[in-house]
Amino acid sequence: MNLKDKLRSDSYALGVITGIVVPIVLFVILMGGLMLLVHAKPDMTLRNPNLYKVLIPKFILIAMLPSVFIMRHYLLNLKYDKTGRGILISTFLLGIVFVIVQFTL
Repeated sequence: MNLKDKLRSDSYALGVITGIVVPIVLFVILMGGLMLLVHAKPDMTLRNPNLYKVLIPKFILIAMLPSVFIMRHYLLNLKYDKTGRGILISTFLLGIVFVIVQFTL
């Protein structure tokens, strides 16, 4: 069974895993880009610690955005309700993480 066949299955586990892995990968890419920018331009004001307090919650929201489109694809195009619900569950969990980060930073 290859990866394409595994992604074409209807299960809650696939939805939760997809809904968590995709935003984490995008968040790591965004933070890596920010770190590259900070180290490439040391004379800029990007070394301000308050900048991270502002950008991390925004990066979390941006990272959650592809989950909505993936969920829509699984629910409407493929008609896989369990996978779509799993993605929805993980998106709600990431939303809770966003609220926690937003109000604690």
